[in-house]
Amino acid sequence: MTQPGPERFTPQLDRTPTEVVEPVSDIIVDAGQAVTGVPSSADVASGRFNLSRQFLIRIVIAAAIVVTALLTNRSFLGWGLFAVLAVLFMPIDRFRSFILAFVPYGAIWAIFSFLRSFADETPLAQLVNLRVLHFERWLFDGQIPTITWQSRFFDRESLQWWDYYLTFVHWSYFIVPHVLAFQLWRKHPDVFRRFLAALTILLSVGLAIYFLIPTNPPWLSDDSSTAAAPTVSRVMETVVDQLGRGIYDASYAVVGESNPIAAMPSIHMAITFLLIFPAGYFGRRWRLLAIFYSLSMGVALVYLGEHYVIDIVVGSAVASYGWWASGAWVRQIGPRVDAQLRSHRAAGRASSTNPPPSGASPGLNG
Repeated sequence: MTQPGPERFTPQLDRTPTEVVEPVSDIIVDAGQAVTGVPSSADVASGRFNLSRQFLIRIVIAAAIVVTALLTNRSFLGWGLFAVLAVLFMPIDRFRSFILAFVPYGAIWAIFSFLRSFADETPLAQLVNLRVLHFERWLFDGQIPTITWQSRFFDRESLQWWDYYLTFVHWSYFIVPHVLAFQLWRKHPDVFRRFLAALTILLSVGLAIYFLIPTNPPWLSDDSSTAAAPTVSRVMETVVDQLGRGIYDASYAVVGESNPIAAMPSIHMAITFLLIFPAGYFGRRWRLLAIFYSLSMGVALVYLGEHYVIDIVVGSAVASYGWWASGAWVRQIGPRVDAQLRSHRAAGRASSTNPPPSGASPGLNG
């Protein structure tokens, strides 16, 4: 008597030619559409473009954010557009995490910009606003690096590639740090929390220095130390004139500049230098790219006439201190916060598993 062998899998051959197995990639896209409500690229390509009710609600909310920013204060439009992207494309299951992460992030920037606008209204603004210029001249043996570089490489009538490159590097400051912050939140939440703490420390220290040493930028410094003192050109303005002022003026109205006289330290440089530390979590190449980007920003700020060299050095030092101090804060305060959160969650679970006795009226006394 022979033993029956293991049952073999026999493929079904009676499927009609019209029955096509749905590719795994389509299943994944459909799953993403179910979470966000955003139509898939396959739907758009095939003409099956049917906006879900959920996505229509997202569009209405996004439009309300933009209209509110336009009607109240256009300087809020930059953050409004950031919020619009989140509203339109953020998966629902991560939306709460996004709010808890980026509401503090945006609030820190908003508070900094608001308080910074008062730094040039103190008596010190008229007493020490040229001290950094004098120190820079003493440091470089009577020379100002910005003037030296512009006299050699800048020609108002014939702009070169580096004029455009360094201008775009300067403008990228309004985009690149926020993109990295978003990627940190997505990929490395713990590093994002440290980055947020470092950013808070950096902006706080920078704000204190703004009030202690309010400083004119090179392009706004009236150096009358000699009868024929060379002036600093604001290269960025010349580049804008060549490219056309329409987009620049509109973008500047959105981004704004709460206090152009606050040059010490360079927050552009501080934020850019800060990116070097978390960029390493994405790999060695990203850290090297962040270093190159930071160096480009430093050169751009000096050459374009936006900051002195000493502004760059102090900004980098403030960023380094912010990252170091945030690490110390995370190591010391973080465990205590985690312990309190775990205790709170445990108490909540205990109360939910132990309902009040029958006959009792929860929430009422007597």
